[in-house]
Amino acid sequence: MGLTRAEQETVIRWDEDEQEVRVWSASPRTWRRMVRLGVAVHRETTAGGKPSGRFYRMPAELFRWGTKRKAVPGAGAHLPRRQPVAALEGSPREELTR
Repeated sequence: MGLTRAEQETVIRWDEDEQEVRVWSASPRTWRRMVRLGVAVHRETTAGGKPSGRFYRMPAELFRWGTKRKAVPGAGAHLPRRQPVAALEGSPREELTR
């Protein structure tokens, strides 16, 4: 029997003392992503002869994480707006557009 989507979790452990990131995942989607990123499997667990979880290790300096950001109305309104840079006469950009 396969895992439900809720059971296909991923756990990330960031050890600041050892400067190592350890990842365990039961998600085939995460497994494919780790392959694309070139992260080798450290250890694999099986259930009924099929993979049920994979462990990965990597240096903390190679790991980055973040959230996807959405534009929020009014965000950044307090920041000054950049003015477009006018083409300078005789600049290489102007010569290319002739």
